[in-house]
Amino acid sequence: MADVVVTGTNIRSANTEGFNPVQTISREEIRTSGKSTTSDLLRSISANTGNGSNETQNSGWSSGAAGIGLRGLSQKNTLVLLNGRRVANYGFPGGGLSDTFVNLNALPMVAVQRLEVLKDGASAVYGSDAVAGVTNIITRQNFEGLEFGASYGVADQGGLETTTAKLVGGYGNLDDDGFNILISLEAYTRERLDQDERDLTKSGIYSDLPGGRWNGWSAKGARFLVNGQSVPFLNAAGQCPEGMVLTASAPIDGLQGNTCAINLAPHTTLIPSTDRYQAYVHATARLTPQVEAFGEVLYSYVEGASLFGSSPFFTLEGGRFALNAQTGLAEPVSNLLPANNPYNPYGVATPIEYTFFDLGRTLKTNESESYRALAGLRGNTEKFDWEAAIYASGSTERETVSGGFANRWTLAQALADGTLNLHNPGATPQAVLDGIRLSTVRPAESRLYGADFKITGELFTLPAGQIGYAAGIEYRNESLVSRNPWQIDAGLQVRPAIAAVDGERDVFAAFAEFNIPVFSNLDIQIAGRADEYSDFGSAFSPKAGLRWKLHDKLAVRASASRGFRAPSLSENSASTMISYGSVIDPYDPDLPNSRQSPTFFTVGNTDLEPEETKSLNFGAVFTPTRSSVISVDWYQIKLDNLIGTNNITTVVQNNNPADVIRDSRGKLQAVYNRYQNLTSLETSGIDVDISHRWATDNWGDFTASSAYTHLLEYKRPNTVGGPILDYAGTNRGATLPADKATTRLGWSRNAFNANLTWYYTSGYDQATVIAGQTSVDAYNQFDAYLGWAISDKISLYAKIENLFDEAPPHDASFPGVRAPYDFGQYDLRGRYFRIGFDASF
Repeated sequence: MADVVVTGTNIRSANTEGFNPVQTISREEIRTSGKSTTSDLLRSISANTGNGSNETQNSGWSSGAAGIGLRGLSQKNTLVLLNGRRVANYGFPGGGLSDTFVNLNALPMVAVQRLEVLKDGASAVYGSDAVAGVTNIITRQNFEGLEFGASYGVADQGGLETTTAKLVGGYGNLDDDGFNILISLEAYTRERLDQDERDLTKSGIYSDLPGGRWNGWSAKGARFLVNGQSVPFLNAAGQCPEGMVLTASAPIDGLQGNTCAINLAPHTTLIPSTDRYQAYVHATARLTPQVEAFGEVLYSYVEGASLFGSSPFFTLEGGRFALNAQTGLAEPVSNLLPANNPYNPYGVATPIEYTFFDLGRTLKTNESESYRALAGLRGNTEKFDWEAAIYASGSTERETVSGGFANRWTLAQALADGTLNLHNPGATPQAVLDGIRLSTVRPAESRLYGADFKITGELFTLPAGQIGYAAGIEYRNESLVSRNPWQIDAGLQVRPAIAAVDGERDVFAAFAEFNIPVFSNLDIQIAGRADEYSDFGSAFSPKAGLRWKLHDKLAVRASASRGFRAPSLSENSASTMISYGSVIDPYDPDLPNSRQSPTFFTVGNTDLEPEETKSLNFGAVFTPTRSSVISVDWYQIKLDNLIGTNNITTVVQNNNPADVIRDSRGKLQAVYNRYQNLTSLETSGIDVDISHRWATDNWGDFTASSAYTHLLEYKRPNTVGGPILDYAGTNRGATLPADKATTRLGWSRNAFNANLTWYYTSGYDQATVIAGQTSVDAYNQFDAYLGWAISDKISLYAKIENLFDEAPPHDASFPGVRAPYDFGQYDLRGRYFRIGFDASF
């Protein structure tokens, strides 16, 4: 068997039973899965417990992007590699500032040979970010031939039409010709899905469901606020402005009186549209019998569009802010309708809540261009192998908002002189609207430059075998710049969404690793890595592992390591974020314990220290037959100096006036938070992987596999210095189901092959009992695949995702954007059909 390098080590070995648990997803499994993208496939694995961003969650900050967060530790704790080396992070951090991550949607799919997921800490090998594990995307090598294909998909309930096309070509044989070049091209397009396209969400009314009311509606279409009551904004004929409905306010927000309300379902995106175009080239040339040159170039263009769910239109209301252009601080924007305004019947300045349809919808379009270029040499001598490479990687983002923003000064002037027709907005002069409407562009740029050199070989021979080793050095320069639209910095835009970052650093590292055969059946791994960061200092990460083959059919493995996660450039720079969402307010003057939508302020901290981690792993691998493997692993990860912010719900519950801003009635307006080194986090769990293959004479070949993860605990404080709470199996923070499993059954016979995949996600407990609901139900999804090779060159296939059209389980806390299910775990695409063909020559 040829020696290979498995993710989690730099030492080549013929032993596939390593020191660390690695889940490998082969090209065949990728092809026959129900998934069509790298991100969908990786996010479906059982170790991806939760707390990672997907496209639905990112519809506000970074449409079209997706990351992976193993062990529930969020995506900033999972290192993503392409062929064993880093790629640049996405330019817009997830959640505005909190999580820097690699956009999985920008990585190649059709050129992939296999995906390796290391489910153990690996800072001793890779450095920062490899706290929860490593995802390594490995492309095809020495491929010869031509492949192309296309597919079309559509949801059973309509919408989300998807088309894909691919081309992969390889020329030259490294052994015979001395070179090989692989080129892959792929395209992926998908329509947007909005809430009015699904039965569950289109009405916006959930009064018949636990915890439900008119959650999908806004009572702030057009109304006055008078003595704590809602008074609708009506014309002389008693009509609301066009597009609004006269109804009671109480079912929507608990306020007494009537209002001109809006159903926001047609203006809220469930899944963004996306267009993705990617090109990948990999080349290898043999310069001498001992030296090879290699290189690769990846280019990706991704465009995603969605309606900003929290605020699809501009609404003038209390709690609105704009930046002061001189001080850079936020200052309030008045929602008082002047006394002399012709649409003010009260004769005194009166607070209003008014949504301006004519300023357009906040359609956000995120364009992303990313690349990685790499060149290197590798060779071998009589005593060791060596490899050196340099690379450059980047991701450039551009977020355009076509409407739904207002110029604070021209808006105030139009309200003062009455040129805005508030009863009949369509009659407002176009010049007035053009003067108020803002269209903005938010740019960002992430860059990564690096070089590395390493050697691997064997030191000397012990009675039980040779000591293998690897050692090397590495240099990286990382930078992240995210700018505000100029209208924000100039103090023009009302309700600015801000995620400003400007950070750069250099990283130097040296590492070494040894595999020591103690006995013929017992090996020990020792590894260490020293990192020097220009912004916070140094860190050393040691690791020790053991592999003990107790029997031909049974081996045990164990590892212990210390690691770190450097503060991200968005956490430890002078960064600022202003965002909008919802939080349960126990002190709301109109409806206590209802969900409110204040402005959230988050700021960076240049004095942050790195997170320190300790990881333990113990497992056993049982191979009862040559075609069967069973592995069981227990893991534990402890983090100290945890970087994060206070729990927003707790901040609101504490109601400290320094952090919680309310109006004169006590209505929640704004919440302030900042990054800090918190106390600790501890999580542990169990992984079980089972696979079996068997062949029959008449019925074909069968495969069965299952990957199961049980989250035993996930303990951390929800406030700085607060008590340690267990988040496992709850929605106390991000939803973390205690159990996830992926089970596959495969069959092939002659020209046909089929797969059925079962994705299981357990239910979870409600952190707060709502409308009598103490827990949320489990979720089961089945995906099916059927392929037919009509010749040795052409095959057809059909895929069905969510075969039984399972709906997301109801969550009475309404954690989604005005929807009763968790957007981080589920979506509303429903049953989805896809057909396609593949051809190879």
